[in-house]
Amino acid sequence: MLKAIIVDNEEPAINVLKILLERTRQVTVTNSFLSAADALAGLKKAKPDVAFLDIEMPETNGLELAVNILAIYSDVEIIFVTAYDQYALNAFRVNALDYLLKPISFEDIEQTVDRFIKRKVLLAGSNHRLPGNGRIYCFGKFSVYGAENKQPVKWRTSKAEELFAYMLQNLEKEVPKWKICEALWPEYDQEKVDIQLHTTIYKMKKVLSSAGINFNFSFINGCYWMSLPQVYVDTVEFDSQTAFSVPVEEGTIEKYEKALLLYKGDYLEDNDYLWSLPQKEAYFKKYYKLATSIVIYYMQRNDYIAAEKILGEILEKSPLNEAAHEMLLKCYFVKRDQVAFITHYQVVQELFKAELGIKPSKSIQALYNSIQL
Repeated sequence: MLKAIIVDNEEPAINVLKILLERTRQVTVTNSFLSAADALAGLKKAKPDVAFLDIEMPETNGLELAVNILAIYSDVEIIFVTAYDQYALNAFRVNALDYLLKPISFEDIEQTVDRFIKRKVLLAGSNHRLPGNGRIYCFGKFSVYGAENKQPVKWRTSKAEELFAYMLQNLEKEVPKWKICEALWPEYDQEKVDIQLHTTIYKMKKVLSSAGINFNFSFINGCYWMSLPQVYVDTVEFDSQTAFSVPVEEGTIEKYEKALLLYKGDYLEDNDYLWSLPQKEAYFKKYYKLATSIVIYYMQRNDYIAAEKILGEILEKSPLNEAAHEMLLKCYFVKRDQVAFITHYQVVQELFKAELGIKPSKSIQALYNSIQL
């Protein structure tokens, strides 16, 4: 049974939602709160799987509350329940699972609970217990975990971390020594760079060994080579899940959604390694192609909530992505949600003017003109 909390400053609204949720027989409402402050105070005791939040509340609104909840428990799913639809994009920017408009029907709740259960299964699949030889995450913050360690390893030097990231990008490939030196120490002369490389290799291997990470590192014919037997690497998993050119359809959607969940941020996004930029761009293109294919799949099935959520995630990573903005506007257009459409169009118009000094594309303007007629 899933544990839920409800936060709404109107008690009748809480009572109605509680009845609908418990009618599904899959959710139990363990706590309800009339203010954001009370919810935060009772959060540690409640330990919910999901939080249903009103947005328009005095003092602290639901969007701010969601950020505070996720700072305490990052695994809590957020679902907004509100009478106002102008907050949709902001809701998805805090990674909300759903956005329900009052008055809520039982069918709305059933669909949301079903989506939540499906997402839990996908997350469980992508975060299953991994082999005890370590795990590595390159999407978002670069993090390396040793066997059974809950905290990422601490690198002795930034160059030791960078060398490992570089060899990881070239996993199980022969990499010439000169190429490594040119990437990591372009300003050093040959004599000094040899000393730096050998010292950095020693420190890198020391950190990996201390963390219990299984690795092979060798030097043959002027080339270095590294492998990580049975170590989980999110980029390797992502490549594996997206290796086949099978279309997104009913039989593959679950697999591709699982792959999409792996992309938690851009490749090595907090590290400004010049040598990683082409790979960063390549991974984003692969992610974007997959994400838009899934959006089209949902739009064809009239599941605009799921489509809007993924588009919100794309725009969080790429705010100036004109194609994604246009797809989101088309979702609002098809739903005949004029308020959300106009609100988002104005956001796009202001963003493009401020950042690029241009107007939205002619196709976006044409879509706007058609909804104004």
